[in-house]
Amino acid sequence: MGLRIAVTAEPIPSHVSALDYVIRPALEQGHRVVLHAPPMFRREAQRRGVEFRSAGSQWTSDPFVQRTASAIWKRFGNTPFNQYVFGHLWPEEAEAKTHDLLASWTWARPDLVIAECSDLGAQLAARVLRLPLIAADNGLGPILLDLWDTDIAPALTPLYKQHEQRTPTLPPMLTPAPVDWFYRTPPCSARAVRRTIAQFRTTRPEGPAPSAARPLVYVSLGTLATAMSGLRTVVESAYREIMAALSLIGCDAIVSAGSLAERLRSADPRITVFEHVPQPALLHDADLFVTHAGRASLLDAVQSATPVLAMGVLGDQPANATAFARRGLGRALGFTAARDEIADAMTAVLDDPLYGAAVTAAAAELSQLPPLDVAGVRDGLT
Repeated sequence: MGLRIAVTAEPIPSHVSALDYVIRPALEQGHRVVLHAPPMFRREAQRRGVEFRSAGSQWTSDPFVQRTASAIWKRFGNTPFNQYVFGHLWPEEAEAKTHDLLASWTWARPDLVIAECSDLGAQLAARVLRLPLIAADNGLGPILLDLWDTDIAPALTPLYKQHEQRTPTLPPMLTPAPVDWFYRTPPCSARAVRRTIAQFRTTRPEGPAPSAARPLVYVSLGTLATAMSGLRTVVESAYREIMAALSLIGCDAIVSAGSLAERLRSADPRITVFEHVPQPALLHDADLFVTHAGRASLLDAVQSATPVLAMGVLGDQPANATAFARRGLGRALGFTAARDEIADAMTAVLDDPLYGAAVTAAAAELSQLPPLDVAGVRDGLT
């Protein structure tokens, strides 16, 4: 008999996609899956064929939050940004999510909670109700570990005491890649499982087939920074430098730029700009991926055996870019790199077969991870 699985997500664009490695296996194994998330993800639940329950607010869309976080990033850099967002805002917003989930799960208790690792409210609600709980790493796991003792746990302690719970601790974690790929000090409770993606993301967009005579470069700087009003000009400038670099080298290019797409139309016929594309499908045709180095995007690249030019923006991305370059899976540049430097890095990756060989080997390593057994996870927690 199938289990009732509660999956939770926090209000960051693309985060439901980052959880497909737990959602899709749970559905395929015959379990009933309910996504508990802010209203912005209702359509994402429908696309995946799972039930939806609204929980928590869409606080990341608050203009004041966006302006403040953007100002900290631009003035002080990524480390203070992470401390503010993950060590202050995230614990502060956990109370509303806890309240909503306590009401929902008291009425209909799930057999297993798979909470996004940064969903601190869901983790507390599951503990209060003594529900089997495991966290799904969405890429933020390393940041949470770095900030837990100094920032996150102290900020959560009053809320935990309010609900008569002990000192906050991270639950056991699932992660969709070999643990040492992204963790400097791997957490002992992390369990690496095979990565899967939603089926609708595997269909290639309509359009002309790539030229066999020229390499194809795919560019996407993700959805988070683009969605933050205070960073739009910074991201737009980066796209323009990348597109100028693309015009300097002999390639075709597809650029996915979200809401910036209308502002980035290219006069170069070899460069096509879209608002959104099914990234995993398109990467199978690409020879190089210029990326913001979000965890999900990097794993999309590995599964497609596509080398990367990683230009980390914020959060976990700069560290991810460095980790992939260190493994020989591509190169890393700063987000404000100029067009000539970007063109040189693209050419270096495209011309050196060692990058392709390294990412092909990484794809084989990724594919050898064990499949997620949802019932087995639940049994191991009870």
